[in-house]
Amino acid sequence: MHREPVWKQAGLDQPTKQTETLFAAARECFTTAANSVAVDSCIALHEKVLKDNPGHYQARVNAASLYILKGTGYTDSSSTKSEAFYQAMTYAELAMYTNPDFKTQVDAGKQPWEAASTLGAAEVEAMYFWVTALQYEFKEGMSLPSKIINIDWLQRALVFLDRVETVAPDYGGGGVEFAKVICYVALPESRGGSDAKGDEYMQKSITKSGDWLLPRWARGKYYQPMKGDKQAARDDLAWVAAQNPAAYRDPYPWRAHFQDNARQLLR
Repeated sequence: MHREPVWKQAGLDQPTKQTETLFAAARECFTTAANSVAVDSCIALHEKVLKDNPGHYQARVNAASLYILKGTGYTDSSSTKSEAFYQAMTYAELAMYTNPDFKTQVDAGKQPWEAASTLGAAEVEAMYFWVTALQYEFKEGMSLPSKIINIDWLQRALVFLDRVETVAPDYGGGGVEFAKVICYVALPESRGGSDAKGDEYMQKSITKSGDWLLPRWARGKYYQPMKGDKQAARDDLAWVAAQNPAAYRDPYPWRAHFQDNARQLLR
């Protein structure tokens, strides 16, 4: 999976009054977007912020999250999905680039995962969305031969996930743990894969889920079907579909997607 460096697109954080106004609109959109048109509008608002202030960290990570959602929830063809996931990874890397130590190392020629040890709690969203975009690209964008050729990228994903667990062990309400499930199940044993670790991290994900929908949705959509337990999958999806979304902490666009997707799968 060849990707060109994105650092030439980076800019310093230079907040202005206009930035504040633009980001207020983008942030409001992020609390209400629940369909394809709204997600596209929300992306456009965040990109207006970044045009005004290219170094705005939160606009970068929100844009990464929204592009992932666009790719998986509101795009059909594998090529357009890949475009969305690629854009998400780009924004996530640019968000990491706001860390001065990370910037120094990648400017000197290191790859993002090689410089992951410089990143801290302030960059956990950027690391997590980079991994999430990559995993969706594997699931929905790549052909089987491409998955085989690019399997090492999942080892790189584990580097970021290990770093998130180190600097912010409580982050994500089980999302980080589920991302590890995907890596451990998909990787061959020779590259660090382990079904036992996948099972262990699935349980950790559910244990940490609390007021987050993602782990139960992900278990129902991906993990239980992989294990061959259709009834358990239906039970998880039915639970997700029945919840009051206001009681959960997942970003609103993702809450809406999880529930809509659970209902679609149940039908």
